Amino acid sequence: MPVVVPVTPGARDDALVAAIDLCQRQERPLVVLLRRPVSEFHQETVDAEIDDLTERLERVDIAFSIEVRLGEEELATHIANVVTQTKASLVVVSLAKRPVNGRLRLGSQIQKLLLESQCAVLVVPER
Repeated sequence: MPVVVPVTPGARDDALVAAIDLCQRQERPLVVLLRRPVSEFHQETVDAEIDDLTERLERVDIAFSIEVRLGEEELATHIANVVTQTKASLVVVSLAKRPVNGRLRLGSQIQKLLLESQCAVLVVPER
């Protein structure tokens, strides 16, 4: 069953690295989710991001697909939709580094995903 991982260009790719590793070890397909609000959509930029991801994933030799979603819905909603459509069994997301005060707070989107997801959610720390 597929593994879903949302990616944000320019952000750290800890979740993507973890998802690739898992898919290689377990011989599972990877579904990469690129989400953009309509106001931030530029075709050339998205095409370049898809090309970069495709090149990277072809080098690691795993089955993959890239899903592009446009809209103002929350990220957790987009992820849940992709999970349902692909019948994924796992979502991999990353959690920002712990703040200086040492308190761990899950982001609101991760909390929503944990509550609403129809599959397991693996939260990996940013390194």
